[in-house]
Amino acid sequence: MTKQQRGAGRPSATVLTEERILRAAFRVAASRGPAQFTMTALAQSLGVRPSALYHHYANRDAVVRAMRGRIGTLTDLAPLDREDTEEALVGWASSYREALLTAPGAITLLATRPIDADRESFVQYEAVTVRLLSAGWPEAKILDTIVALESFIIGSALDALAPRDNMSPGAFAEEFPRYAEAERLRASAAAEPATETFRIGLRALIAGLAAWART
Repeated sequence: MTKQQRGAGRPSATVLTEERILRAAFRVAASRGPAQFTMTALAQSLGVRPSALYHHYANRDAVVRAMRGRIGTLTDLAPLDREDTEEALVGWASSYREALLTAPGAITLLATRPIDADRESFVQYEAVTVRLLSAGWPEAKILDTIVALESFIIGSALDALAPRDNMSPGAFAEEFPRYAEAERLRASAAAEPATETFRIGLRALIAGLAAWART
């Protein structure tokens, strides 16, 4: 048998794995809106039939859960061990935001799908819950606290994707001079505006939630 004949039976395509599908899912999410993120679109991006995906993921929601799980594994929970509660939450929230920014095109998709079978999200929520309980948070107020923080984190991650001058009044600057000057000062600051706004807003939100939890 010749060398060419020995290689004739080898598959020409890369073996389909859950990891390969997951990487493709993030790429598809970055180029399509949530409604266009389908198993068919994912299969086309991989050059396979949709049926091939179902050997690895039961449906579209299962893929999305796996994507959320990947974001969860990138979020550092170690800051939650910090003694100061505000610093603990700031550290966790900052890491969560950075994890979301590794897959910017998927943020909206991941934020609008159910998490009922996403274990990594619950690992994260459990860790935050335990930290809040240790800080004296009433159990009945913990979920609202987590949702408020997560909403702000996700919103800030989306804001970070916008152009630096996305708040500029442009041609309307003369009509709205006070706002235009405020925007100019923010845009000209040394810090990246979206990151600085996240830092300021996060600490204000945590302080407000802490005061609310004590009532």
